[in-house]
Amino acid sequence: MATAGKTYIVEDAEQGAGTEGLGTPFPGTLQGLLDALDAARYRSAAGMPKVVVIVERKRRQVIRRYEGGQEVWSASRAEIRSEHGDRSPG
Repeated sequence: MATAGKTYIVEDAEQGAGTEGLGTPFPGTLQGLLDALDAARYRSAAGMPKVVVIVERKRRQVIRRYEGGQEVWSASRAEIRSEHGDRSPG
């Protein structure tokens, strides 16, 4: 089931300002997330570093970065929750 208004985007890690919306969109489902992560990994192996971004309405958050086919950075669950203001444990 998709989350209303959520999309995963795979885009170049070095995009300049004003280039939002130029990445490849994936649906806001678990399968969409898995497909986005795979796409970012494979595309980064072929060239430019890629990031996976969660887009909800006008809010954008980078959750993974891939370079040379390897994940080099990941937002932790705690970072994601603290940015949403969710203070609940677990």
